[in-house]
Amino acid sequence: MSELNTAQQQAVEAGDGPQLILAGAGSGKTRTIVHRIGHLIASRGIAPHRILAVTFTNKAAAELKSRLSMLIGDDGGGVVSGTFHALSLRFLRRYADALGFPRSFQVIDADDQKALIKRLLKARNIATDRLHPNYLLGWIEHCKHAGLTPAQAPENGWNGIDMRELYGEYQAHLKQHERMDFSDLILNVVLLMRDFPDIAEALRCRFDFVLVDEYQDTNPIQHEWLMQLCSSHRNLTVVGDDDQSIYGWRGADVSHILDFERHWHGSEIHRLEKNYRSSEAILELANAVIRENADRHEKVLKATRERGETPRWIVCNDDYDEARRIAAQLTRWREGGYPWSEMAILFRSNRQSLVLEQVLRESQVPYRMIGGVGFFERMEIKDALAYWSLLNGCGDALQLLRICNRPKRGLGAKGQEQLMAQLAASGMRAGDWLQLIASAGAEGAAKKMVPIAAVMQSLQGSLDQLPDRGLMMLLDESGYLKSIEALGEIESASRLENIRTLQEYIEMSISEGLTPVEFMDRAALLQSSEEMQQGEDDEPEAVSMMSLHRAKGLEFDCVVLPGVEEGQLPHQRSLDEGESGISEERRLLYVGITRARRHLLLSSARLRRLFGESHYPLPSRFIKSLSPDTLSQEGVAAPSTATDSASGGITIGSSVTHPSFGDGVILSLEGSGDATRVTVQFRRAGIKRLMLKYAALQMM
Repeated sequence: MSELNTAQQQAVEAGDGPQLILAGAGSGKTRTIVHRIGHLIASRGIAPHRILAVTFTNKAAAELKSRLSMLIGDDGGGVVSGTFHALSLRFLRRYADALGFPRSFQVIDADDQKALIKRLLKARNIATDRLHPNYLLGWIEHCKHAGLTPAQAPENGWNGIDMRELYGEYQAHLKQHERMDFSDLILNVVLLMRDFPDIAEALRCRFDFVLVDEYQDTNPIQHEWLMQLCSSHRNLTVVGDDDQSIYGWRGADVSHILDFERHWHGSEIHRLEKNYRSSEAILELANAVIRENADRHEKVLKATRERGETPRWIVCNDDYDEARRIAAQLTRWREGGYPWSEMAILFRSNRQSLVLEQVLRESQVPYRMIGGVGFFERMEIKDALAYWSLLNGCGDALQLLRICNRPKRGLGAKGQEQLMAQLAASGMRAGDWLQLIASAGAEGAAKKMVPIAAVMQSLQGSLDQLPDRGLMMLLDESGYLKSIEALGEIESASRLENIRTLQEYIEMSISEGLTPVEFMDRAALLQSSEEMQQGEDDEPEAVSMMSLHRAKGLEFDCVVLPGVEEGQLPHQRSLDEGESGISEERRLLYVGITRARRHLLLSSARLRRLFGESHYPLPSRFIKSLSPDTLSQEGVAAPSTATDSASGGITIGSSVTHPSFGDGVILSLEGSGDATRVTVQFRRAGIKRLMLKYAALQMM
């Protein structure tokens, strides 16, 4: 306990019942969770396997397990930990049959989900211009995040189409294929606890204490998952920060942490306000920004480091000027001794990256984009796993459909429909059916699959002797590797390298004792990819570029936040949503600020080019009124023909307000004295040319 501060120690040693740990940015929340678990084991005598620790990402789960191992040894001492999805999958492996699923069900991936939705819409002759598959999938996921089954879903007659009926049909097809999607994993555990009291009691009795990280990010179904699981013993400890709740767009509900005391009567609240990451000057800015949010738990970040440099805000002429000045600042930091890898550019919208990338390349500043396609989402990996799962007896109809014409076997859309009909008529699982046609032959579309079925059959007897359980031999003899080689030298080399990486991962997993079904479970969970940031370990040292949403949980010595202006941060969509949207945008800026340890640069531009048009954004409401002592401000010197006192200090780029037209920015000044004319881009009223003497403009 000696390494903990007083607030952390009090949270660690808190007694039974509901505990809310409000952990400000950089306040050591993971350390506090780990030590609380250690305290429960060492001082309270709680058996490790009776403690459940819930995280949101696989990365966070791995970090928690690693720290537990360092603190208490024995690979974490048997504490049960994992993401909501992984833990739900674990529960369902035991109880799925109560819902009519086999315990060996599989998790459908995003591509197969989309393919299934497209087939449903095609069967009903619903064109994508009437109902796009992505919209339907998003709506279904939204219902599941809210804990709503097809029967409970709200009425939605989009373009005259009954969305609830499609939701029900989608669920029926998933069940027919013995599949669940990611959202089903959590929803189905809740349904078990809602509808089967004996199973609910068994799950509740399994654990004495439950701890949850990043509680501010829970959606309604995750909230109910926890409420149901902890309703008997009430020993729920949640750690989070309402000021970092930035995922409302994907279902997270900040009210869960704001209303924790109402949901859990008699709860204790602990505030972790000492920040071990950022300089005092950066924390002053963070506190000044976030205190403007009205609906929040009161807390103030307190520095444990030196004051450091005051964060800077530069106002640039346009987006290219902004990018050049950012590149220059990055170079100065590099010359000052900071490695490129300790610098980051965090943007609100992906479209901001185009100009930045162009200028960084020109300036020879190395950078890498964080994000992109995850390993298990790559085409060649999904194909290889479909082949492998069918060979190892855990594949299903959707995986057969994926590989039936890869490489080409003369099975077009009609042939694939016939193949699925023949499989369905057999009443057999896909792997067993392939074994059957390998021995007995087949007619129609199935005849095209006999050669590959024969290859799989020939490998069956040697699977236990092959470290990769037949992966590479099957891909070679099926002709799949040759089809990859036909893509061209550069692309095929990359894809073949990915397949070899998969082979190594399978061999390692099998050597650890995983069965093929368990390996497919692991692969499916890794596909959730919230934390999968490609190129973190194998890229040369470079500046990291990513969205503000993706940056949560990371930290860098030097951070740049470009485009801090109205319409961008806060984003226009959030402005249209009203105060709740604006509050989340303010939290997003707060998250960006608190990623920085030593140096922070914010920038905005007087002119931006979007979709071929010029826009003149106003400075963000979040920073425009801050004191220069908190945020030093550097404008760009701009020529002006109004050089005498008649201009009242107004220059090109000045932010002004007009009693009728509202807020605006000065585009140009012409003439002098009483004849000075000013051109203003008003946010609501557009561009106006006014006589400065009579315009009644006020500086903002």
